[in-house]
Amino acid sequence: MLFGLLLAVSIPWTWYESDLQFLAALPRLAMWMVLGLYFLTPWYKSLITDRQTLSSSWIVVPLVAAIALLVVTAAQPYKQLATGTEKSISSAPSTPDWRHYGNDVGGSRFAELDDISADNVAQLQEAWRFRTGVEEDFKMTPLQVNGLLYICGALNELIAVRDHDGSEVWRFKANAVAPGEHQYARTCRGLSYFEVPEPDQQLCDKRIITATVDARMIAVDALNGELCQDFGNNGEIDLRTGMGPHLPNQYYNTSPPLVADDVLVIGGLVLDSQDLGLPSGVVRAFDAITGDFVWAWDVGRPGDNTEPGPGEVYTPGTPNVWTIMSYDPELDLIYAPTGNANPDYWGGERRSFDDEWSSALVALSGATGEPAWKFQTVHHDVWDFDLPAQPVLVDIDRDGQTIPSVVVPTKRGDVFVLDRRDGSPAQPIEERPVPQGAAEGEYLSPTQPFSSLPNFHPFRHEKDMWGLTPLDQLLCRVEYKMMRYEGLFTPPTEKGSFFYPANFGGFNWGSVSVDADHGLMIAAPMMLGNRHLLVSPEQVAEAGPRAALLLGEDHPAVRMDPDAPLSDEQQANPSDPYDHTKIKFYGLTLPFMSRFYVPLLGGTQVPCFEPPWSQIAAIDLNTGELMWSRAPGSMKLSGPFGLRSGLSFQVGTPIRAGTLTTRGGLTFLSSTMDSSVRAFDVRTGEVRWHQDLPGSSQSTPMTYRSEANGKQYLVVTVPNPSWRYPRDPDTGKYIDSKSAKDGKGGYVIAYALGN
Repeated sequence: MLFGLLLAVSIPWTWYESDLQFLAALPRLAMWMVLGLYFLTPWYKSLITDRQTLSSSWIVVPLVAAIALLVVTAAQPYKQLATGTEKSISSAPSTPDWRHYGNDVGGSRFAELDDISADNVAQLQEAWRFRTGVEEDFKMTPLQVNGLLYICGALNELIAVRDHDGSEVWRFKANAVAPGEHQYARTCRGLSYFEVPEPDQQLCDKRIITATVDARMIAVDALNGELCQDFGNNGEIDLRTGMGPHLPNQYYNTSPPLVADDVLVIGGLVLDSQDLGLPSGVVRAFDAITGDFVWAWDVGRPGDNTEPGPGEVYTPGTPNVWTIMSYDPELDLIYAPTGNANPDYWGGERRSFDDEWSSALVALSGATGEPAWKFQTVHHDVWDFDLPAQPVLVDIDRDGQTIPSVVVPTKRGDVFVLDRRDGSPAQPIEERPVPQGAAEGEYLSPTQPFSSLPNFHPFRHEKDMWGLTPLDQLLCRVEYKMMRYEGLFTPPTEKGSFFYPANFGGFNWGSVSVDADHGLMIAAPMMLGNRHLLVSPEQVAEAGPRAALLLGEDHPAVRMDPDAPLSDEQQANPSDPYDHTKIKFYGLTLPFMSRFYVPLLGGTQVPCFEPPWSQIAAIDLNTGELMWSRAPGSMKLSGPFGLRSGLSFQVGTPIRAGTLTTRGGLTFLSSTMDSSVRAFDVRTGEVRWHQDLPGSSQSTPMTYRSEANGKQYLVVTVPNPSWRYPRDPDTGKYIDSKSAKDGKGGYVIAYALGN
């Protein structure tokens, strides 16, 4: 009877707090339901008297009600609100190739192909697959031109295969040296393609360019993979020139250079850390034919677009551009998304120009590198909300006018739409007050910009805390109450703050895609959070070995004596204008995970707040209206205690890359962590096709039409080893043998319509 009353009380509580969402209701009811079933078993009935049997009947009604509630919540559909603007489509011939990272220089990830459509995509089947022979990291989106598919594996190994059957044509090894053990230290996200305007038999008329993880830019002949000897120094450029002394892991390249008319524009990945005086975030342009230096944009040297003189370096420690840029040929403007200046979570020692250019979209002149305008998405960024996503150029209709626009997805989950001519808002933006109360020695901006478009940073209430059991959920609620959280832009604190979204997004390097015909955007942001602490060097010193275990031995707070300056090796850059001992706090970021402990199985290791942990959504950029949204990715390959659950519930798993949209009315997504590729109807969000993959893709799909047979292909890349569940706690090795290393490298899988 008491147990029946407990279950009966849980039902209205669940109804109130779950918002009728199945996965929110599950931890509040499932455990009680499972335990309650025992009272209905023959084993229990054999132990009780007739009077106790009557008493036990109290559980039947609430048990049936609990089951009914779960059934009702499980049947909730995804959210569909509108179908979006319809425009007339130009009769201009479609472009069959995929020549740039985002298909075009504007990064639209939109293919003007409709051979594969919402009506026939269900007939899509694997046409061929190619194994690269390169293991580890494989995050790249291939290029396609000249009847070849161009691939870049870990450490910038380049491969060309025929686009209709996947047979290898040539291979080039860059012999790049990984600058460290970090996940990005082997990454090649993509390649660039350039054709010489006036072909010359002495030149590589068609060339593939890669920027390497050991900071070189290399050009090879697109038809045979041979070095273009007349480019730079025997085919390559040293990108460390002008950077001053620094450690290899403090500056390198993971993103492809931007082809802006006749120049190659490149930024660089500057170590994301708590250090000061790291290499410069300078953006440089080089002649695409000769490799000669053309211009540099260095925020510490305004108006000076030249290379540093003898004994000089580009300004150390400035905001960098580590991701992909975009270009408008008509305006001759380059759109460069900047990062935040280091240290990531402490801005008390930043210079005025660091704050001025951090976390901003900057429009640069393609001819000179001079800034034309900028829009800052975060003022005085102490949340590591740097801009990671390629800006997307698209024309939208507003108030009867066509506005050439640039879409700016952000880690914070807002999407800004600007007039790409002058940076003015194409959709309304307003400055709003944000939480204050910075740590001692820090300061905060009183306001931050907010977009009027639907956002992906919902406020996380206490009732949103989640777990697999009521006790698990309770512990997460307690930890939530212990942290400071006032929504987006809650400042870092010494007692701990809840950051939502986390510093990995919202949106990350996968960016968004658009239906350029109609001005529709399809976005797939992550919706994860983390806990954040500010710790002083003195606290780290007191923690001793525990701090090194938690932070890593290379963390500046661990390796620094607070009473002494850094060694030459640690400081690395002799032009460093800072005294590192003035850093009052370092930022410590930890996942906000459930830690409910079960003997032998350990912690449950699921996020401490309820799903979805990602979304895919369509927004009409003309009206600012949300068309539909849903949670992509199931639990089939993940679950508590490091186990595969096998469940098909769509929880919205974390997403590693972006979306592809086609004129056929489809959007493709392949980087959910359930090893699947899916096709969504752009207008309705309905899943039209889905296919299992040999591992979880970490890249954005691409598509093209092959001249060899006239077929449209969809291509997905999958690393090997891929993301897998789980690791053996003793050896650290992956338990799952199905997707373990096999020595054959990553997968390139092409799909086409069946006969």
